[in-house]
Amino acid sequence: MFDFEVSSIESFRNLVKALSVIVERGNFLVDESQIKLVAMDPSHVAMVDFELPKEFFKRYLLDEETKLTLNINELLKFLDRVEKDEQLEIKLDKENMLLIQCKRGGHTRRFLMPVLEPVDEEVPSPNIFFKSRARMLTQSLRKAIRDASLVSEHVKLEITNSGVKISAAGDMGSASSLWEKGADDIIELKSEEDSNATFTLSYLQDIVNTASVSSEVAQLELSTDMPIKMSFELPQGRLVYYLAPCIGV
Repeated sequence: MFDFEVSSIESFRNLVKALSVIVERGNFLVDESQIKLVAMDPSHVAMVDFELPKEFFKRYLLDEETKLTLNINELLKFLDRVEKDEQLEIKLDKENMLLIQCKRGGHTRRFLMPVLEPVDEEVPSPNIFFKSRARMLTQSLRKAIRDASLVSEHVKLEITNSGVKISAAGDMGSASSLWEKGADDIIELKSEEDSNATFTLSYLQDIVNTASVSSEVAQLELSTDMPIKMSFELPQGRLVYYLAPCIGV
């Protein structure tokens, strides 16, 4: 059994949205220190590695380590009904139902949603040696990807010691964003070897759009034609995505 009180419904809801773009049904591990989810999307193109520490919550009570399988999109529908000034409590009841309780001024609203059967899928930890790394402002990354979406369904990312480039080309023309080393939007840049890969833009756009609400800084790690690792820095917790490249595009 567990009993949580969320300090900020907006922050919590935004993080759940960031998970929902990759995973519809996920196995959460709830232990004495954190809530954790490692899952892949149905097509095994993208993966998310998420942790939210107990310090994020106003109240975090837990009897024993719990594995919880939820439909994340359905959870998000309930969270969307919670208003900013309401106190949000999330509990697991004796019937193994998830209780979402909203309180304000003596008024309580309650929602119940079922806990699902566990998904028997072991998600392996990626073992990739990245040749290049860049830390940059998340909003700048988001704008560049939006620019690329005007002309193509694919986007190319390049990281070298001289800068970061995001580009796309299609029948409607081309778009590119180039940040030179030392640019205001680039916080850190390191490359042992020039690295580039092409990705499906819809995945990248969904990830960056939702993560940018919660994170001001993104770290990109890349090797040529290998999955990209995108770490979005949070005030508390961990939000990391892996996205497989498009080969031969």
